[in-house]
Amino acid sequence: MITLTLGSENALCSNTLMSFDNKYAKLFSQRPSTVNEVAAASATSAGSSQEESEFINAFKESRAFTSGYGVFYKANTLNWSPAHPAQSHVVHPKSTKLVPGRLFTNSDVTRVVDANVVHLEQEIPLNGSFRLFIFAGKPSISAQALRDLAVNMTRKNSFYTAYNRADIDAVTHHERHNPHSHFFTCCTVFAAARPDVEISRDVPAVLARYRDHLYADDRWDRHVPNAKASAHAKMGLDEDKGGVVVVRPDGYIGIVVALEEGSATADALNQYFGSFCTKKLSSLLL
Repeated sequence: MITLTLGSENALCSNTLMSFDNKYAKLFSQRPSTVNEVAAASATSAGSSQEESEFINAFKESRAFTSGYGVFYKANTLNWSPAHPAQSHVVHPKSTKLVPGRLFTNSDVTRVVDANVVHLEQEIPLNGSFRLFIFAGKPSISAQALRDLAVNMTRKNSFYTAYNRADIDAVTHHERHNPHSHFFTCCTVFAAARPDVEISRDVPAVLARYRDHLYADDRWDRHVPNAKASAHAKMGLDEDKGGVVVVRPDGYIGIVVALEEGSATADALNQYFGSFCTKKLSSLLL
């Protein structure tokens, strides 16, 4: 399915980029840009009441393209939208700042096992797996919801177990990213200081297997200076209750789901993956 959507997505991106290049080249050919204009483009903030010139807008657009954050994939089977088959009250919580089809937001967190500060978006290599970023909120509040997600993830024919590795019983502890399936890699992020996260107490077994992908959201971020859990805040997820972000193998967001007690979160993920997976997935709603 990824290869089926990739062609249309790349074609759209290429056409958009070529159109932008033509526009940008035309602006430069009309007259040389001044130092003041470039400085203004760098300094002018979004939402400014000052009228912006066409050159300034183009300059900002060029920065978005070169960073990768200007690329946006339209809604399809992989990129959730209100028309997607996956429909649930937990899908795409109103507070989220994430947009399916755009790159996953960058954030810094502390890895629990070694206390290293890392860039969360760079923690999983390009291994062809879907990344499940489970923002687990505060352990004292979200513990039951996290346990329920783990239980429902590991049910027979769930989105997670349907593609278990054939050699799962022979996988050694050295396997960091794909201990259960080549289809998924899981990261769990707690809205807590690193010393307050106890793996044996707070992390269900299926997620604890990813020891190198357990994190504390305890780093200050200038973009959300008042947030107690900056990564949760940058995603627009409840710092107490959290949520689940599915990121495609190419780093773009597929769907955002609230983390709730019961089976609703896992059911929504079953619906999402079931819309393009070849295997039939079970759901407690069925």
